[in-house]
Amino acid sequence: MPRYQNTFALCLLSLCSLGMAYGSDLASKRLLNIAEKETQIYQKIAENPEFYSEDDLDRRINELVQSYRTYLLDQPDDVSAYILYGKLLRRVQENEQAFLAFLKADELDPEIAVVKQQIGNHLAEEGKGKAALTFYLQAVELEPETAVYHFALGQLIYNFKDEFIKSGVFTQDAIEREMLKAVLKAAKLAPNNFDYQMRLGEAYYDLNSPDWKNALIHWKQMSEQATTTLQVEILDLHRARALGKLGRSDEAKILLDRIFNHALQNSKRQVLEEIAVH
Repeated sequence: MPRYQNTFALCLLSLCSLGMAYGSDLASKRLLNIAEKETQIYQKIAENPEFYSEDDLDRRINELVQSYRTYLLDQPDDVSAYILYGKLLRRVQENEQAFLAFLKADELDPEIAVVKQQIGNHLAEEGKGKAALTFYLQAVELEPETAVYHFALGQLIYNFKDEFIKSGVFTQDAIEREMLKAVLKAAKLAPNNFDYQMRLGEAYYDLNSPDWKNALIHWKQMSEQATTTLQVEILDLHRARALGKLGRSDEAKILLDRIFNHALQNSKRQVLEEIAVH
């Protein structure tokens, strides 16, 4: 059985964001009806992952796929439909077909950031970092205030840094600067996104000469906003590591003494070992 992601309301949100700008009112209503059926399916899954049997879910997804295909035969220039269709195909791991759908959407309208991102995602997954970079940069240019595009760009630069340096796309200094700039922008645009804030702190570690001072400042700021005991202990662990690297071992050990979560004990031991040899 394919792995179906929980995407409740994604289809309707996508349609709203695109403004139903393509096709007649009648066609738009038809597309909206397909999207609503998809939303209902994923709402049920979100409420109860076992709501559908494997066969029933496969049948419903196949019906959705066929509905999009039939619609696109009648409305071959509907960009909204290609985007929704491509997203559905991605969710059911029909990635090559999804890629073709996004390419068609990009051909019809080359000014949609989410399409650029989806094309870039596929290229990155295929190991084509340089090609993906072009589309990620275009997504950022089209929607510079959308955090996820900056975050994806930063991750791409980091994951393909060796290739980019070797091929001359970036120098060592430039790649670190651009990676950090992208992650910083994402964190600034989404200050309540814990994952983005965590990535920013870790990005300071990823520099050729790790910036422990700024990392420590960032972890301390995050600690003040932590909402769960687990978050507090994760951040204390990172603060302790940065303190240890800065030669402030006594302060680091005080923080480490406050970490009790079983899942963090191995990391705690590693930090203690780093402190011991620093």
